[in-house]
Amino acid sequence: MTTPAHATVAWSGFSGTMAPGASKTSHWNNALSNAVYRVGLAPVGASTVAACQFEVTNQWYDRLSSGEREFYYTIKNIGSISCGTNILLSRISASNVQSTGGVEPGEIKTYSTQLNQIGSLSEVPLLGVLPSGATSANPCRFKVLRTWYERVRQGDVAQPLYLRYEVQNTGNIACSADVQMGLAGVDYQFSAKSVGAGATTGTWIGAEPATTTNLIALSPVEIWCSVEVTRQFYRQTVSSNGTSGREFVWYMKNLGTSTCSAERMVSLI
Repeated sequence: MTTPAHATVAWSGFSGTMAPGASKTSHWNNALSNAVYRVGLAPVGASTVAACQFEVTNQWYDRLSSGEREFYYTIKNIGSISCGTNILLSRISASNVQSTGGVEPGEIKTYSTQLNQIGSLSEVPLLGVLPSGATSANPCRFKVLRTWYERVRQGDVAQPLYLRYEVQNTGNIACSADVQMGLAGVDYQFSAKSVGAGATTGTWIGAEPATTTNLIALSPVEIWCSVEVTRQFYRQTVSSNGTSGREFVWYMKNLGTSTCSAERMVSLI
């Protein structure tokens, strides 16, 4: 495990005005080999009748034959009006937690890392990948496809929490990657929320200041409770008196076959 770290802002900028449904892909050259990256969004241009809403819809890492590592991300205007968003690219220090070995193009591998023995999380994890094995013609390209949390029983007392995750080779060549994890301290902890079997529930919080990036983690309460954040995005709203605010929205899904609950932890990086 790494030690919880403060984030460094690698880059910030503005998307420009984008139409509803429009997407834009950008990338950061020379991403550090010992860090993981996260994009925060601060939409602007909302009105009293419509919110400005943006979502990160895709992200991945490339590694070139020169050794250069690049972080790519795609943002999308998911609202109903033309507007834009400030983009905050943050990074936190990370260490290797898993080596994939050779992976074919399109192949998905599933792993898990134990986060604690019992009780709530004190850090919010963020995963990234450090690809290896590029050729002069093709980069090695990997992404973290999804992550979820599961509380299990081990022995008579231990109730460890595991972070499960899938990584995928999304490039054109067989190659490998090291999965990396960074940890950020918890800034806000919300009480456990119950979700029915197979159901999804949404939550939003105020996301000020607008210069921070939000990370969300889940800590299941019951044994064999398995939950996943399936979607997360940012929006700007304007009240009838003209006051604007930034909000962070996420959806939590119960992956199991019985009702369970999970605490929710947010880190501002």
